[in-house]
Amino acid sequence: MGNDFNPELSDKYKLTGSNYIYWKQQMCSLLLIRGYYDMVTGQESPDKCAEQEKIDPDRKRIAYAIISLNFYVKIASQFDNKCNLNPTTLWTCLEEFYLPKTVQNQATYLSRIFSTPLSEGNLTIGIEKIQELTRNLCSLINDQAVKPSILLDSVVSLWVIINLPSEYKLIGEIWLKECRIEKRTPSLDETIEEVRSAIQRNEENQEKQAFITKKKERSDSEPHQKPNYPTCKPGYHNPLTKHSE
Repeated sequence: MGNDFNPELSDKYKLTGSNYIYWKQQMCSLLLIRGYYDMVTGQESPDKCAEQEKIDPDRKRIAYAIISLNFYVKIASQFDNKCNLNPTTLWTCLEEFYLPKTVQNQATYLSRIFSTPLSEGNLTIGIEKIQELTRNLCSLINDQAVKPSILLDSVVSLWVIINLPSEYKLIGEIWLKECRIEKRTPSLDETIEEVRSAIQRNEENQEKQAFITKKKERSDSEPHQKPNYPTCKPGYHNPLTKHSE
C-alpha cells in the first residue's frame, strides 16, 4: 500500500449519527482500498482470514482504527466497550444501531411529504416544501442520488396533482392528460414547474383584473365634463352644433 493512502475522512464526512448511509459508503471504499472489506463485513472465509493474518498480523487492529478514526469521539465511546477492538463486531454494532433509525427517518420524510397542505394561499410554499423533502429523502436513501427513483418520483408527482386546490385542479388534469398522450409518467420537477407557471399566470390575471377594476372605479368617480363643441344661441342655429337624438 502506497504512502499516499489517507484513512481519515474530513470532519464533515465523519460519522455523526445522522449521515450513516453516506458515511458507510465512504468507509466501504476505504476498506476496499486497504483490502479489509471482506474481513470487516464478515464475508471472508476462515481459511482466507487465517492466510491474510499471516501476511498482515495487524490487519484487525488497523481496520478497527480506520473505522473508529472516522467517528466523532462521542460516538466512538459508545461502541468501544462492546467490540473488544474487533472490527467485524464494530461494523455489526453500527449496522444494528443506525440502520433501523435510517429506515425510520425515511418513513418520517414520506409522512411529511404526504401531509404537506397544498392550499390556494400557500401553494408555492407547499410545492417547494415537498420538493425539498423529496430531495432529503433521496439523500437519506442514497446520498449520491440527485434525483428520486422513477417510482418515488411518479408517486409524489401524482399525489401533488391529485391534491391541488380546486382553482388549479384543471391545470393538473390537463398536465396529466398530456403525459398520458405522450405515454410517459409526469416527473415531480416537471409537475412543480407546471404548477408554478399556473400560479404565475393566475397572479398576472389577478393583477390585470385589479388594474382594470381600479381604473373603472376611478373613471366612475370623476365628474363628467360637458363636451367642448359649438352650441346654438337663442334664435340662431349653429350648423356645427351636435344635438343628442
